[in-house]
This record gives sequence, C-alpha cells and structure tokens, in this order.
Amino acid sequence: MMVAADNLTASRPSVRRALEARDEAFISRLCQGLEQSGAAWIDLNPGYLPPARRRDTWAWLVGTAEASCSAKLILDAADAASLDLALGFCTRPPVLNMATAEQARLGPVLDIAAHHRLEVIAATMTATVPPSAEERLALAALIVQEASSRGITGGQLILDPMAMPLALSGGEAHAAAVLATLRTLPQLFDPPPRRLIALSNLVTASAGARADFAAAPYLAAAMGAGLEVVMMDALNPELMRLARLLRVFQGQGIFAPGEFAP
Repeated sequence: MMVAADNLTASRPSVRRALEARDEAFISRLCQGLEQSGAAWIDLNPGYLPPARRRDTWAWLVGTAEASCSAKLILDAADAASLDLALGFCTRPPVLNMATAEQARLGPVLDIAAHHRLEVIAATMTATVPPSAEERLALAALIVQEASSRGITGGQLILDPMAMPLALSGGEAHAAAVLATLRTLPQLFDPPPRRLIALSNLVTASAGARADFAAAPYLAAAMGAGLEVVMMDALNPELMRLARLLRVFQGQGIFAPGEFAP
C-alpha cells in the first residue's frame, strides 16, 4: 500500500496563504516534509483559480514542488483544461486527478492521460456519489470501458470509490459500500485497475461532527479489502506509523519494534 499526501491543498489556510504570497520556502518545506514522512506521491491542489491566474500559479507550484522533492506529483484540478495546462510545466510524469464517470469530464481527462501515457485517478461518481457498492461498480465498469478504448489498462487506471464523511447521514452505508467496492473490483476486471481511497474524506466534519478516531481502523479495513493507494494526511504520525505497519503485513517491509513505538 502506497501513501499519497493530500496536505498540499488550498483548502488548508496555511497552504492557501502560501500560494497567494508565492511563499516558496513554505511549499518547499512542506514537500520535503511529506516525502521524508514516507509519502510516495504528493497531491497538488491549488483550488479554484481564476482564468487569469491559472498559468502563473500552476507554473510556480509545479516548479517549486519538483525542485523540492523527488516524490511523484499528482495534478488535481476539476477540469481537463486545467490539467492539460499544469501538465505543460511538468518535467517528470505526474498522475492526473481526477476524472469522474460524467462523460463531459471523463473523456477529456482520459484523452490527456492516453496521449501522454500517464496514470489517471477516476472516481466512481457523476454529479453525485452513489450510495451503494452496486452503483459504484456500474460506474467503474463505464470508466474501465472508456479507459480501455484509449489503451489505458491495468495499473495505469486508478479507481477511487469515493469515501464520504462518516458523520454524514448515511455515512456508515457509504463506508461499507466503499469497502465492498474495493473487494469486488479485481473480480470484475482483468487486468484490474488499482484502488485508491481519500481517507481524509471519511473524517471530514459534517454538521459539526468529526470522526477522526475512525481513520486508523478504516485504513486497516480498507487494506484488508485490497486498497493499494491511500490519499491522506502524511504528516499524521499515527496514520503514517499504521501505514508502515500495514506494509509489513503485506510482506513489503520488515518489522522493527523501535520503528513503530509511539
């Protein structure tokens, strides 16, 4: 299981301020800290950018991040045009995030990924997130078909069954559906796409309620369901310690007790 850091997002006030002020030292330190913590990928999400600021912001952000670390970067934008723009500033292959099952969004993002032979994250949702595993899997089938028609197969496609806030009404049903989707995907597709969840979504506050305590046990459950990539707070020592321990359980590391002591 691999960790993708979701810390570099404009939804965090400190990051938003750094983006607005072009605080290179802050972004550099953050990227270096995320990589040192064990994140293999770093999600770059500058949030909504007015058209006049997109080129300059993406150029600065990608350039600063690439110069600061060797982690693979994820370009995170809501539309294909922004992803294509950001891609133009990359000197090493990034991951594209994110496509959805909406045709207007899915096709253009997959076209970019296919043209540049890039990995792409696609969420099993349309304008809304379906409540059941069956509906998520139906959207997964649509995404896989569209990706395959463009030569994007197997691990190049990364499916995100969309974790939702646990504190949301019906959140527990969504949580169960995500795990069921993770377990079922390899049974439906050959070669199977990789599987990702955004763990921070699970513990997002809803109606004033938070569920941070649920992140660690849910991550363990998701790994047991076949999770391969987790997007999460890579500066959370408890979660990163758990991620390293889960890799040991997967046969991808050696257990050294001192490394896992609180």
